[in-house]
Amino acid sequence: MRIMKFLAPLCAATMMFAAGNSFLSKNAQLFSDAKEGSALGELVVSSAVKELSKSGDFTEVEFVGFMPEGSTIAYEKTGVLMIGFEATKASVYKVIGQTKDEYDTVWLNVSVKGFVKSDALGNDKSKILGEGKTLFQAKCSTCHALHAEDEFEPNVWPSILEAMGQQAGLSKAEKFSIEKYLQNFTK
Repeated sequence: MRIMKFLAPLCAATMMFAAGNSFLSKNAQLFSDAKEGSALGELVVSSAVKELSKSGDFTEVEFVGFMPEGSTIAYEKTGVLMIGFEATKASVYKVIGQTKDEYDTVWLNVSVKGFVKSDALGNDKSKILGEGKTLFQAKCSTCHALHAEDEFEPNVWPSILEAMGQQAGLSKAEKFSIEKYLQNFTK
């Protein structure tokens, strides 16, 4: 029994490393094949994906997340509005299970596989989030003093940035980069 307690975490860590986990270094379209054809949706900066294979300038990846039934948006965690993937339609997801959060809300555990441009992937999440921090400090201090990163819960930051984004001249990519930094900071 003792050996299992030692080996189980070691095996899990080995599998995670061998799986080729990466993070999106920027928002990127997810395609059904290794061409820039019709997109299945958009993977969002700093979301974790499992690398499956490479084909030219593309990498086949799998994103696993959670979504309310009927949604086209998959989140990284249950009950946390940290967007990982925005699908063009709900049917691109494969449902692999379901779970409930602390409020008894049912969340579908979903996965989606496809191809992204390989240059959209990175392996250092803290560096990727650091780019969001730089944007936060530069863009969010032009009109007012910076909010403390831990001033709001992760589910509040999206609405704050939605309200302020236009005034600050944030692009969609900049908004997501700042949002992911703040949500990961306060988790």
